[in-house]
Amino acid sequence: MKTLIAYFSWSNNTKNLVEEINKQFNFDVIRIERKQPYSIDYHTCAYVEAKEEVEKRIHPEITGVDVDLNSYDRILLFFPIWWYTFPMPIGTFATMLKGFKGEVVVFANSYTNDPQYMVNSMQDLKAIDTNVNFVEGLFNQSASKHIDFIKSEK
Repeated sequence: MKTLIAYFSWSNNTKNLVEEINKQFNFDVIRIERKQPYSIDYHTCAYVEAKEEVEKRIHPEITGVDVDLNSYDRILLFFPIWWYTFPMPIGTFATMLKGFKGEVVVFANSYTNDPQYMVNSMQDLKAIDTNVNFVEGLFNQSASKHIDFIKSEK
């Protein structure tokens, strides 16, 4: 099964998780980035830029997606939780999946352990395109648990 890891990471926590996981697999990896980068100042990024995008459901332009998504059977999608759901560049990425016939396994992490954030993220992703096969992966788990989960899905 040809697998791609796609991820968004502002602080590099998600990036570090993906790198640790992918040591076991060596999948292709792309980093989804906002075309106009978020502020490096946490307050500005979180309470101004990201909050406005979530409240208004703005899907900003992104970079980093320079692969043929349809050449993969499965996409492992990683992101942090921002404002109780996925960061809006993930929403932009989800719009690019139109016509994708494979499986998109969703993995999220958050500074809190509220499982409702994963529920919100799954509902919001499915609302973007009901034809994409978004599958719930793991929420707030260690790299080793992710590795075990991914191996079990092969």
